[in-house]
Amino acid sequence: MKYTKKPFTVDQHIELLRARKLIIDDEERAKKYLANIGYFRLSGYMYHLQSVDGEHNFKEGIKFGDIILHYQFDKKLRSLFLEYLERIEIALRARLTDRYSNSHGFYWYTDKSLFEDQGIYNSINQEIRDHFSDPQERFLKAFKNKYTSESLPPSNMALEILTLGKLSRLYRGLKNQSEKVQIADDFQLPSTILSSWLVYLTNVRNICAHHSRLWNKKVTADRPTIPTRRKYQFKGEIPTDFNTTVYGIAAMIDRLLTATNPSNHFINKLVKLIDDNPTINTLSMGFPSNWRTEPAWAK
Repeated sequence: MKYTKKPFTVDQHIELLRARKLIIDDEERAKKYLANIGYFRLSGYMYHLQSVDGEHNFKEGIKFGDIILHYQFDKKLRSLFLEYLERIEIALRARLTDRYSNSHGFYWYTDKSLFEDQGIYNSINQEIRDHFSDPQERFLKAFKNKYTSESLPPSNMALEILTLGKLSRLYRGLKNQSEKVQIADDFQLPSTILSSWLVYLTNVRNICAHHSRLWNKKVTADRPTIPTRRKYQFKGEIPTDFNTTVYGIAAMIDRLLTATNPSNHFINKLVKLIDDNPTINTLSMGFPSNWRTEPAWAK
């Protein structure tokens, strides 16, 4: 099957939306959004506002502003998640270098015997070698100029150049020995579950960083393990799709944050964002109807 659709101008998209019964009160404002954001990106915030009629007609009373409201809500949601995922990433990086460096020295990451997955060992070390061969970061340049006999930087510097994805895979690739278990204990989870969460949340982080739609998306790549042991269970009603929705993502972020920074304000900010946008359908984010009284993140 060939793709036969023809490109539309902004004016033609306005005509199309009106033909689909969308109310556009301020045409110039709508044109600016279409020109600066693009019809395709905005279309991801239209489907739930349209009738299931095969014609993509909008439900009665839907306005262009309703689309923008969802777009802006999603933007704020991604920013909030990105802010607190950064804190988890930094906490993981610090614990990896502190635990392993104190047990095995600053060059522990070059020790194959610490790794269960040799492919991850090779990938991590190659990444660090590539960065160090032509360093762009000032701290790596200074280290290389001063310690001319060293071919690699120490762990406290090396891990700074690794992304959350690389750090997550580094943690997963390590043998399940005392240091790895201690890090998991810091996050108040078994190491296998922590590993699955970190890899999964890397996908969430990438969605946020690349400005993709999140609010009603099912994130199914690297679906994480949800703990069933009473000690680690989530509270309240846990939907069957919990490990693919914004609701489950929020609960996992909160669990990791609370373990390392109990006074964080992540959930308070999330609830305020929802309260400030009462027309947003939380069911589309995987929130059960009783999430306010029995949230998964209840202590």
